Amino acid sequence: MTESIDNTTARRLRGGRRPGAGRPPAYREPLLRKTVTLPVSYVEQLTTIGHGNLSDGIRFLAENSYTIIGHRWLRAEP
Repeated sequence: MTESIDNTTARRLRGGRRPGAGRPPAYREPLLRKTVTLPVSYVEQLTTIGHGNLSDGIRFLAENSYTIIGHRWLRAEP
């Protein structure tokens, strides 16, 4: 009986949330999960631009796009 109580206590001491644990966020604002439909050729190119990550390729393209008159399409955060 004492063994089962000791094992339960030991299990509760491990794991769970810890301050500072986990990967730090890549962006200051929250990211939204969306579904998009793209031609295969676009996916290949965007994945290459994103070094194997489609989402990074799309973000890179959005962050580095310009309008016809040469202004940045996506405004920088203040």
